Amino acid sequence: MATTTLTPRRTQTREKLMDAAVLLFAEKGVLGASVEEICERAEFTRGAFYSNFADKDELCLAVLDRQATRELAATEKAVDALRGEVLHARTIDELVESALSVFLAAQPRGSQDLVAGMELRLYAIRNPALRAPLLALGERTCQQVGDLLTTAVAQVGATLQVPVDQAIDLLHAVYSHSGGNALLHGLEPDDSSRRVHLSALLRSLVSTDSP
Repeated sequence: MATTTLTPRRTQTREKLMDAAVLLFAEKGVLGASVEEICERAEFTRGAFYSNFADKDELCLAVLDRQATRELAATEKAVDALRGEVLHARTIDELVESALSVFLAAQPRGSQDLVAGMELRLYAIRNPALRAPLLALGERTCQQVGDLLTTAVAQVGATLQVPVDQAIDLLHAVYSHSGGNALLHGLEPDDSSRRVHLSALLRSLVSTDSP
C-alpha cells in the first residue's frame, strides 16, 4: 500500500469510509456492499472515495491493514501489562489465564468487526490479491504472542503438544466459532463464555514434562 503521508482531513475521510465499509461488510458481505452504498453510509461522494481508494479491493486492503495495526498495538499493550504475570506464572492454571488475557486483548471487540472479518476472509479465498495481506494480519500478532507463550510454558516446566503457531490457530478457531455461534443464537459474543472454551483448549495443549 502507499506510504504517502496523509493530511488529517484525508485521514479522517479514509477512516470514515473504512468504518462504513466494515458495517456494510458485516451486514451484506463484501460482494454485496457496493461502492455507492459505502459512500452513502459514510456520507461522502464517489469522488471522495476514488480520491482515496482505487477500487473496493484497495479499500479492503486498507481495512485489513488497519485491523492488523490495531491488533498488533493491542497485543503489545497486553504483553507489556501482563509480561510479568505470564513469565513468572508458577502453575499451568496461572499461565493459561494470563496468556488468554493477552490473546483476548488482541481480538476484534464488536460483533460487526467479527462478522466483517469473516466476510473479508471469505472474500480473500475468492480473491487471491487479498490472501497475502489477510495472512500477514495473523502472522504479525502470532509471532509476538507465540514467543511469549513459548517462554512462559517452558518456565512452568511444561510443553506445548503442538507447534505454537498451531496452538494460536486453534485458539483463533475456537474464538471465531464461539462468536459466530453466539450470533446465531441472537446473542452478543461474550469474552467470559469464550474464556471457558479457550481455557479448556489451552489446558489440553499444555502438559507437564514429568511422566
